[in-house]
Amino acid sequence: MWARKRRKNKEIRVFAASLKDIEKALTVKKYTDPKDKLPAHYHQFLPVFSREEADKLPPLRGAGVDHKIELEKDENGNTREPPHGPLYNMSRDELLVLRKTLLELLDKQFIRVSNSPAAAPVLLVKKPGGGLRFCCDYRGLNAITKKDRYPLPLINETLERIGKACWFTKLDVIAAFHKIRISPGDEWMTAFRTRFGLYEWLVTPFGLANAPSTFQRYINWILRDFLDEFASAYLDDILIFSSGSLAEHRSHVNKVLERLQRAGLQLDIDKCEFEVKSTKYLGFIIEAGKGVRMDPAKVKAILEWAVPTTVKGVRSFLGFANFYRRFIRNYADIAAPLNQLTQKGHEFKWTESCEKAFQQLKTMFTTAPILIQFSPERETVVEADSSMWATGGTLSQYDDNGLLRPCAYFSKKNSPAECNYEIHDKELLAIINALREWEAELCSIEGFRILTDHKNLKYFTTLRRLNERQMRWAALLSRYNFTLDYRPGELAGRPDALSRREQDLPQDDSDERLQNREHWSSAEQQDVKYGAIRAAVYEGAVRFPKELGLKTGISDCSISPEGYLLYRDRRWVPDIESLRTRIMQETHDSVITGHPGRNTMYAILARQFYWPNIAADVRRFVENCDKCNANKIWRDRRHGVLKPLPIPDRKWREIAIDFIEKLPESNGCQNLMVIVDRLGKGVILIPCEQIDTPTVTTKLIQHFIGYHGIPSAITSDRGAQFVSDMWENFCKQLGIRRRLSTAYHPETDGQTERMNATIEAYLRSFCDRTQTNWASLSPIAQLAVNGRNATATGISPFFLDHGYDMETIQLDNTQDTNLVPTETQRTKAQQGHDIVTKLAHALDIAKAELAAAQQKYEAYTNRHRTSAPAYRVGDKVWLDLRNIRTERPSKKLDIRNAKYTIIEKVGSHAYRLNTPPGIHNVFHVMLLRPANSNPFPSQQNDDYQPPPQLVDGEEEYLVQEILDERFARVGRGFRHEFLVKYTGYQQPEWNHADAMEDTEALDRWRKDHPQPPQKPKKKKPKRNRKGKPNIRALRPNIRPARKCVTWADGVPHRS
Repeated sequence: MWARKRRKNKEIRVFAASLKDIEKALTVKKYTDPKDKLPAHYHQFLPVFSREEADKLPPLRGAGVDHKIELEKDENGNTREPPHGPLYNMSRDELLVLRKTLLELLDKQFIRVSNSPAAAPVLLVKKPGGGLRFCCDYRGLNAITKKDRYPLPLINETLERIGKACWFTKLDVIAAFHKIRISPGDEWMTAFRTRFGLYEWLVTPFGLANAPSTFQRYINWILRDFLDEFASAYLDDILIFSSGSLAEHRSHVNKVLERLQRAGLQLDIDKCEFEVKSTKYLGFIIEAGKGVRMDPAKVKAILEWAVPTTVKGVRSFLGFANFYRRFIRNYADIAAPLNQLTQKGHEFKWTESCEKAFQQLKTMFTTAPILIQFSPERETVVEADSSMWATGGTLSQYDDNGLLRPCAYFSKKNSPAECNYEIHDKELLAIINALREWEAELCSIEGFRILTDHKNLKYFTTLRRLNERQMRWAALLSRYNFTLDYRPGELAGRPDALSRREQDLPQDDSDERLQNREHWSSAEQQDVKYGAIRAAVYEGAVRFPKELGLKTGISDCSISPEGYLLYRDRRWVPDIESLRTRIMQETHDSVITGHPGRNTMYAILARQFYWPNIAADVRRFVENCDKCNANKIWRDRRHGVLKPLPIPDRKWREIAIDFIEKLPESNGCQNLMVIVDRLGKGVILIPCEQIDTPTVTTKLIQHFIGYHGIPSAITSDRGAQFVSDMWENFCKQLGIRRRLSTAYHPETDGQTERMNATIEAYLRSFCDRTQTNWASLSPIAQLAVNGRNATATGISPFFLDHGYDMETIQLDNTQDTNLVPTETQRTKAQQGHDIVTKLAHALDIAKAELAAAQQKYEAYTNRHRTSAPAYRVGDKVWLDLRNIRTERPSKKLDIRNAKYTIIEKVGSHAYRLNTPPGIHNVFHVMLLRPANSNPFPSQQNDDYQPPPQLVDGEEEYLVQEILDERFARVGRGFRHEFLVKYTGYQQPEWNHADAMEDTEALDRWRKDHPQPPQKPKKKKPKRNRKGKPNIRALRPNIRPARKCVTWADGVPHRS
């Protein structure tokens, strides 16, 4: 459910019950049929176990039995008035449970409508086994009630009687306090307020002072002649014991059951035990023939104290032991091995002598003469303490010599929810756990002291408003008669050590219990402005002081029941960068939220937290998250506006080359080389057997240079044939300028890509069914493409080459000579001049049209793009990895982007990055995004990569873990490799298996994967003409592996 608390005179809500508890409370209870569990020879007493009888209103039994409430007088001699408590609001579901409970109590006639001036608030508290219990907060009434000091049974005397018994039967009275009526005339003082009206009790309610004494007096009177003979009664727990035969024991049980039936008390069959040899009673284990022994749970905290693994753990144990050294003979000699471990400069090594001393001390703590049996006659002290992770306590009593001796210990690990309690509630939790642990002992004595090192707990019983948890604890505290005394923390060594056992501490920083509690407290103290805001809200100011400079209204702020500052029911976070960043980090990096974007993250964060400018902080945090930048798709406009290449001054001066590869074999060829004129858009198609560098240069000379001359520039992609040394030398010799496209940016050579698509469409249309005649069709395809008017120029490449257009349809040129006009006589020189003029004019038109087309396409394309940032050398950028091959099983699940540094600007739209070897390092700006470099100081990112260790002058890296294993083909052989994740480096890499020897990472990998992968079978090597194996084929191509380092005893070792 939820919690809310408004300012003064406004609504108050406390933490409500869970839906599961509400559902259980509303469910009709099913009880065990007594016939099924009660032995047959006791069936004449079945009415004693009847639930119907237990739900009836008991009769008035007169003075001495009915519960009398006597109020104290004030200093003037006037009787004090019972308080009129507040009305606690409840949720709709809780009101359903409350209404059901009230109707049941009214039907049983346990309560009635009241007009009393007194009123106690009510609440629903969780039962240990689930469900809800209806409780009244009678702290105010109990504080002014005269205390009834009726003695409870002496445990020592009872145990002496029980110790020699052979048979036991244990009985439990149903709703024992409800079996006692409120004395007539006192009912008005038990009145309680609810949403459905004011009511008062006719029977004794739980939580009322003196109720235990009243019932103990009644049960003692009922069994008065049986007590200590064969029966013992401690409140609603009744034990029947017999040292004789089973028949004698059954006779004793019959007598007790008969007496209870006459007294009108009913028993809970589910909590009863009949005719057993061993049972637990008053915190002790009683066994026939063995006597009484202490319940192991009382010394469990000591017996389960784990062997310390650090000096701090040893000191904690010795700190506890020092309190009882006076009771241990030769303590210094026994503890010497442990004390030696705590000495400065001494190596921590747990030896056999340390283990012997540790176990010997634990045994002494849990046996006499240190541990004494609890006695109600001695002065009792309960010591309790809480740490961040556990609670602990000691039950002690003063012996005959006036020395404080332990009776029992306890230590309990806090749940994740308890770790989040405020310090006040944690210290109170330690006391509550101690009282629950030693309930039997502490309820049997007149009074005891509770020592705490939290001073504010002294005022707990006077608090006006409590949250639901504190109300539940207040109901439990009302059952005990104690005084709460403050003791400084430095004097609380015993419970302090039990609440700080090394085994109860978190083993790593990610433990769920480390929930920023200390971080919050420290931040609230450091932020002065936060303290001023909280003080203004707490004091009920009308508006915030102007010097705070707040735009928020004070009416939207409140203080929670736990004391937090809230803004519209969201917790206000102090202005401490580390705390705010930690909250954003845990919200953003959580598996549940999954690295949300800034809007989604703000929506999630704003459900619980608030601080001024929270939206701006969230935006900054998300923009600087490396994981988001590395794994998410970019949704912004493409970077880098289109910038066309310059227009050549003549045809075939600049060309572009590309290939259509892996075609069906035709005339011995499987590839088609495509050459495109950048000006005229003409095309030359050349079938090729191979597309390696020698073939490309030969075909270029035969089919292009021989007809069109040497081009001044060639544009191509970064295929192997165009980045080889042979191609570089070829272009250098002929004075050709190479224009290689930017890595993974096909727009650099877009016209060739489009031309390839046109040619492929032509071949698909005209090749035969077997697709083996495409080589023969390539000249016709070349003619067809060149005969079309180019889109960019509006003129066909054929016309620009020949001065006339290709005739698609051949007409009959035979003409009637009579119809031919007389031809004007012109010289051949004039005709030639006309042709040259015509071609020059066409070429000018082509250039103009090409420029216009480029400008139009540039404007159209750049509408959807944005100018690239002006990167500088040294800037961090994110690189889109869409075109880079990954070693991981699925490219879809691999990271999309990686962060690198710019080392050089190459042209206007390309940059060189410091990529790893094997990846081309020049990229177009379209594939880059700026890496934000303004994270919060406390923001955690994976950008840092530590430098290698230098050992003997060689670089070595620390191996974090091995991720995979394989045999990789190298040349004609195979190499054993591991996929290694190095400490501080994001990207794993494959490394030679020899480099992993003697590393801890390899030991861990072999433990989980004992069987290495099967090595593939090596192919039989080819033989030369003489029939001998080819030596070169047997030589593995081994590249030097990255050396690794592992750590042992704090010293790096190279492998």
